[in-house]
Amino acid sequence: DTANRIVELLGEHRDLIQTELDEVNSGVRQLTGKDFLGPKERRRRLQVKVKNQTEPVAVKKQKDYSEYFNSLEHKVQAQKRRDMIRLARKAKAEADAMT
Repeated sequence: DTANRIVELLGEHRDLIQTELDEVNSGVRQLTGKDFLGPKERRRRLQVKVKNQTEPVAVKKQKDYSEYFNSLEHKVQAQKRRDMIRLARKAKAEADAMT
């Protein structure tokens, strides 16, 4: 069921990307650097642009959230482990009850 939903979502996403590509290729839509580049690449391009200019431009420094997301991932994994242990114990108890 989940796999079918993922395939469905990917198909819809592919159709949206193809529509956008068709618009770009036909000239209806014009992409900018912010349309498809990630924050690191935009920052890198801004730094290159700054080096090529005579006037300095402030580069916005991004806050590092990696520790927060690592902690969150560990919490989610721990909860999944607890859930699996609980389900295994429940399944064992049901199997023992049948015998």
